[in-house]
Amino acid sequence: PAVLVLDSLGVPDSDVERELSAHAPSVLWARTDHELDALSPDAAASVSALVLVKRRVSAALLDRLPNLKGVAVAFTGYDAVDLDACRARSLPVYNVPAYSTDSVAELAIGLALAVLRDIPTGDAAARAGGWDLGFAGRELAGRTVAIVGTGAIGVRTAELFRAFRCRVVGFSRTRREEFTALGARYVDTLEEAFECADIVSLHLPSNEHTRGVVSRELLEKLRPSAVLINCARGPVVDEAALAELLSAGAFRAGLDVFEREPLPHGAAVAAVGRAAVLTPHVAYKTEEALARRLAVTAANVKSALAGGLPENRVDLV
Repeated sequence: PAVLVLDSLGVPDSDVERELSAHAPSVLWARTDHELDALSPDAAASVSALVLVKRRVSAALLDRLPNLKGVAVAFTGYDAVDLDACRARSLPVYNVPAYSTDSVAELAIGLALAVLRDIPTGDAAARAGGWDLGFAGRELAGRTVAIVGTGAIGVRTAELFRAFRCRVVGFSRTRREEFTALGARYVDTLEEAFECADIVSLHLPSNEHTRGVVSRELLEKLRPSAVLINCARGPVVDEAALAELLSAGAFRAGLDVFEREPLPHGAAVAAVGRAAVLTPHVAYKTEEALARRLAVTAANVKSALAGGLPENRVDLV
């Protein structure tokens, strides 16, 4: 049996092969459509587990792998996988929850500080020989922060904001004691969260319930001094409205995720100047998080080959 890997995992290939070969004697790579198309029938028949990050797993691909026993997504989000097709073939699908909790929460704080203190502008000025920026930054301490989505990452982000002596409120479909134990409180509506906050930090998955949930109407409720942080998923925000409002100076933002990634040439959200600090979807990408991700992915492959053990399965939902 072999494991077929469809994406780079952010660590050396030798590390991936060492971890996965503990559970299957062969590791195959097909990181491009050309390499996947070139996979021989014998090689395809040898594949017992599929590992990917964001490559699309369709019914057509599954049909090419007649002896597949499971799919391991080396990521928290798994919307690249056709779950219905996997269920129809009784294939377990796994993800890697919580591997980047600290990494994402720390970048949310970093983006908030970068916006409030205008760190990119200061960096550029210092390198150009400038010194006086002509404006003052703002402190994080004492700000009201709204955490939208209080799963593991949202709770950790709230904990870090509390360490900066921020007031923290939250909105989530599920209310958690871990959140209120921090001294945070829940509000009843998204509208209230956006209206009361100096900083809104988004921590929502992208699914049929959340796509576009941060609408123009919600964004227009932010005060001019407010900051929107998105280290979650780009499609949860109406990006066209976001870019328009940022360009008009309605508020500022720190953004790690976008509707289309990489950002296409000429993307409006990239042309808003110092109204936003942008990073290229790196919130999860620390050495520590990537090592955890690989270890859990290898364990998920082992579970798939053992008959579909339930831990980390997402096809059972």
